[in-house]
Amino acid sequence: MNFEIKELNGANPLEKRDNEVPDMEKIKKDARARGEYIVTVSGDEKGLTAIARKFNMSLTDFKNMTGLTKDTLDKNQVIKNIPHAQIPDGKGLKYLAEQNGMKEEELLALNGLPKNYKPSKGEHFYIYPKKQNEEKTVTQEAKPQPKPEKYKSFVKLYEIAEVDKPVAPKKEVTPKEIAEQIREAVCNNTGAVGKEDFAKAFLKINEKNAKEVIKEYEALPKNDETLINAICSEVRSNTQLRKDAVMTIYDYLAKQTKNINPQKRQEFKAELEKEFDKPWYKGMVDTENMDNMIEEMMSANEKAAEPTAKNSGKSSNSSSIPNETIKSTNGGNSKDITSNTLTTIKGSDGNYATAGQLKKWAINSAKKDKGFSKVDNPYIVRPLPNYNTETKKIEAVTKLQEPTGKGNLNNKVVILNSGHGGYQQSNGSFDPGTVLSVKNAEGKEMPIEEWRVAQSFVDKLSDELRSRGATVVFVSGAVRNGGMAKQHYLENMLAGKKGADDVRKVMKDSDKDDMLFLSVHVESVKENPKDKKCTVRYTKGVDKKLSDNINKHLKKGFPQLTPKVEHDELYVNNATKGVSSSLLEIGNIANEDITNSLLSTYDQKKYMKCVADAIEETLIK
Repeated sequence: MNFEIKELNGANPLEKRDNEVPDMEKIKKDARARGEYIVTVSGDEKGLTAIARKFNMSLTDFKNMTGLTKDTLDKNQVIKNIPHAQIPDGKGLKYLAEQNGMKEEELLALNGLPKNYKPSKGEHFYIYPKKQNEEKTVTQEAKPQPKPEKYKSFVKLYEIAEVDKPVAPKKEVTPKEIAEQIREAVCNNTGAVGKEDFAKAFLKINEKNAKEVIKEYEALPKNDETLINAICSEVRSNTQLRKDAVMTIYDYLAKQTKNINPQKRQEFKAELEKEFDKPWYKGMVDTENMDNMIEEMMSANEKAAEPTAKNSGKSSNSSSIPNETIKSTNGGNSKDITSNTLTTIKGSDGNYATAGQLKKWAINSAKKDKGFSKVDNPYIVRPLPNYNTETKKIEAVTKLQEPTGKGNLNNKVVILNSGHGGYQQSNGSFDPGTVLSVKNAEGKEMPIEEWRVAQSFVDKLSDELRSRGATVVFVSGAVRNGGMAKQHYLENMLAGKKGADDVRKVMKDSDKDDMLFLSVHVESVKENPKDKKCTVRYTKGVDKKLSDNINKHLKKGFPQLTPKVEHDELYVNNATKGVSSSLLEIGNIANEDITNSLLSTYDQKKYMKCVADAIEETLIK
């Protein structure tokens, strides 16, 4: 049995009729009563494996139970034969949960219900499937069972639990084989982290192959998660075991890539603890930030392994700079940029600087920023400047992002600009926007830069828009501060004369009525930390509808960050003639009441879903 659209009287239960909005809560209740599960492809539904885990099952068992033969998911599809139970008269959710071997919190989480949910008489709820012979985990079999918090290593836990390390095979096992074995253990076990087959595969990871295993795991066919995500998502496994497994991978990778940095390790661990400590109703552990840290570590190692740049006799003197290359997004005859690309920016010695030198200066300058005065050796990231070798100027970065789904935004084009984050045309300095430091979960000051926070929000918005069918064009920050106003960059980009070649084509082929522009910023007003600074600004008459819609949808879906609608004379809005445009100031990072929301992946996605709703309403005339 494959996924199928369930029809009632010949009609899709989620189809709108006569401009009516489907009552999703009623539809979900009816589905539970029939033992069916409606796929929404949102939240923690990142694949069939994730749905199986919600029901405390392995992927194989879940497919056998439901008769499914495919792993693919489509929105609004229905999975049948889902275990469910009716609440008895006079009984509550706690009783129903206990009767089915669950905690009340697990029952609520499985059904996507809030903590204070009041069930109606005779209502049905999803439950975990009953198993006659529940497998025992390794930690359950151990005699005596150790207290996980005593040990700092995942490997040590398994040694204490008397799971023998596999005998070294005659033929050396490859990273791909290790990845396949871990994946098989995850798919075939409920609560895999702690089961013997998982342990035997995991213990083959070491400080010589960690990076390769991580990459091979992500490359596995029909796999929709990273290795870190797979481990963290095994919700029926011991929490400490999962944490230690993740930290073991991190430590092995740090040794292999020669990136042993106590501060970065502490930041990674703090992120891990934060995700495991969040309330159950906020969903499964989100490993996006941890995955990015892992990727950053691997990328840094690969770049360091490349030959260092040689100083040109015409360039400003500096110590050796790692060689790297970025693909030009300038279109035309502009060449790709490397660390050795000579620019027209002069250093203090009067010689022309290379792109690599501009990046190095940007990092060194940021470390000395007074906004980071409380941070010990702040970790700073800077890209190479996007230097146009044809025009001999630093320009904005553009990138075309294709739709990932279909919906009301099919054939629509949304241009997204994350505020700041580019190099100045005049002197080659980097524009990070406002900077400051905030305390992390362990009370240590961490550097925060506007351009990175804005970029994170834009990434979430892009994902949401593309899932609805939109084509997204990203244009980097420093559009005005970098001299782009003088160059009329946005005007030329909209005319198909600036940007990457594929961006130029989209601009030329698209009607302005099907386009929209949004510039996203965050604020840092430390002298007035109580001010939220939530605004959305419009300039042209055609802009006001977008600003009003953003205000309306955020007021409804994210009221604590509802922006005020204000009129202003802004370059980005004036430059986008004929296109609805707004500049959104999400909030003031210095305001402690909203700092966590501004930096939370969960809240960023929730916030940008509201903005996407506003964009959709604006474009669907």
